[in-house]
Amino acid sequence: MNRKKLLIIDDDKQILELLQLFADANECDAVIEESAEKGLAMLRKKEFDLILLDIMLADGNGLSVLKNIKKIVPQVPVIMITGGNDIHIAEECLKCGAVDYITKPFDFEYLRTAILINILGL
Repeated sequence: MNRKKLLIIDDDKQILELLQLFADANECDAVIEESAEKGLAMLRKKEFDLILLDIMLADGNGLSVLKNIKKIVPQVPVIMITGGNDIHIAEECLKCGAVDYITKPFDFEYLRTAILINILGL
C-alpha cells in the first residue's frame, strides 16, 4: 500500500514535532509548513491525501486558509486543529468544508481514527 501524504500547517514547533512522529509511526509521509503562506504554496506544488490545519496561525486565520484550500483542492479532506475549544468556530469550520475539528492536547487515538477514516474511507 502506498504511504499516505499529509500536509500539516501549524506554527507551533512542538506540535509539528509530535505530528511528524505521529505520521511516521502511522506510515504516513508528512510535509510540515509553519505558515499559511507556505502551506498554500506547497499545496499548489504537491498532491496530498489529507491536510491538518491549525486555526490560529501567526500569518493568518485558519478559517480563511481552509476556504482557500477548498478552492484549490476541494476533494482533499481537512482536519482543523486548535488549542481552543470554541464550538462556534468548530461549527464554522465544518460549514466551510473541514471534515473534523480536534483540540489540543491531542487524543492521538482519536486523531489516528479521524485520519484513517478520511484517507482510507473506513
